[in-house]
Amino acid sequence: MWSYGRDARKHLHIAVQPVTAEVRARYGGLRSEQLQARMLAEGDEPDITEVEQYCERARELFRAIADNSAEDRS
Repeated sequence: MWSYGRDARKHLHIAVQPVTAEVRARYGGLRSEQLQARMLAEGDEPDITEVEQYCERARELFRAIADNSAEDRS
């Protein structure tokens, strides 16, 4: 999770990045934003088809959570 702003959070980024032990080992054990930054700098990006599939599934899950939450409030 990244946030930035002068005195308070003004913008928030949540990065979902699947990382295996193999990936961490390949990058000297880096974690979090250091790992992500190094991977992006080296052009190590996920397959776009896999990203799109993940995003569609995440949308479905978020939609289901929101629907259940709305039902609980009524």
